[in-house]
Amino acid sequence: MKATLDPEHLRELLSAAEAAEMAGVAKRSWWRYVSSGKAPAPVRLGGVVRWRKSELAEWIAAGCPRVRKQVER
Repeated sequence: MKATLDPEHLRELLSAAEAAEMAGVAKRSWWRYVSSGKAPAPVRLGGVVRWRKSELAEWIAAGCPRVRKQVER
């Protein structure tokens, strides 16, 4: 059975460019934040990567805290 998303749920999901704009950073900077654990983890749907608008809003309202702890090497 294939899961489908209604239009309301699709509006909740943002592309990297939209997430970067919402966070007020360049798209390249956004990807750096994501890969370093400074931004919320994306939702992966097949080959598509998206972020939940509500999670980003909460993260921004909280002052953009680090999401994952940095691993010491």
